[in-house]
Amino acid sequence: SLVLFIQTDDGSSKLLRLVVASLLSALYLAVLALSRPFKRDDDLYLACTANLLLMCFFALGTVIQLCESAAYEDMCKALVGFDSARGASEFVIALTGAMLAVSLLVVLF
Repeated sequence: SLVLFIQTDDGSSKLLRLVVASLLSALYLAVLALSRPFKRDDDLYLACTANLLLMCFFALGTVIQLCESAAYEDMCKALVGFDSARGASEFVIALTGAMLAVSLLVVLF
């Protein structure tokens, strides 16, 4: 919720909010993995998997923001490799389904 205090009035801060959220999620994942606050290993695996999914969603949100915004017009092709925001969105949807399937496999087995 700390990320909500970042103002989005300027064009660069719209992307800044996603970058800060990704960095905070990565920091939390590192603290979670090192401190091991759960007694059962299954709970730790589930918490780490959920946080890893959250980090992936923030990274994919950055991809969509780069491809959708007019301010970053040529950045989509140069950095991500997609010609349009539609291609990036289709990639995000496919990757989300794959991540959810893998997380279910981790939790169930």
